[in-house]
Amino acid sequence: MKKITKSLLGIFLLAVTLHSCSTESEENPAASQELEQELALENGGVLKIQSATYIFKNTGETAKFISQDRDFNFKFVNELSFEANQQNKHAVEGLKITNPETEEYLIFSHFEELKNGFVKFDAELSTGEVLRSVMYKTGNSNASSNKWHDEPVIGVTTPVIGAMIEFSQEEQLRNCRAALQVCANTNGVPTVALTNGKGWFTSIESCALECHD
Repeated sequence: MKKITKSLLGIFLLAVTLHSCSTESEENPAASQELEQELALENGGVLKIQSATYIFKNTGETAKFISQDRDFNFKFVNELSFEANQQNKHAVEGLKITNPETEEYLIFSHFEELKNGFVKFDAELSTGEVLRSVMYKTGNSNASSNKWHDEPVIGVTTPVIGAMIEFSQEEQLRNCRAALQVCANTNGVPTVALTNGKGWFTSIESCALECHD
């Protein structure tokens, strides 16, 4: 009787394990499809920082995904001013982007061109934070792609800088999270309008939420 009980218990545990694996593999297929659909649209570039994926939409908004789940769309209301070190703009190492009003900076270095079309690099912020293995891909809506050494390997654009700022200010955006959740519960797509001060990494001054279909 003990042998039969142990056998049945083993079969039961195996069935539970297989069901669990199957559930995990099929978990949230809609989210995966949404990310793939967004990536398939014409865009101005894709930036990946850790588990976050930023897609620079042609509408001027940036779509942010965490893993495969849409987090929200956002845009900066105010213009983000910056200067790129022209001497190093085409260099493989040490591309420095500076905020001319505050002397805050970003330094991109250790570039590596990947076979999937992405460029991998490290980003150092003037706050001391270092983001490793950031990945960037030129937008599929661009007529010509960046060429290694011939053109800057990273598109120094406002959306790229804006994504870096948003990523560094995630804790500051907690006040928007409750409203974001309400929008998500109604199956809406939230767009957050961010207002930043002169400083990049100091604080987000305000955020306004738009919830649309």
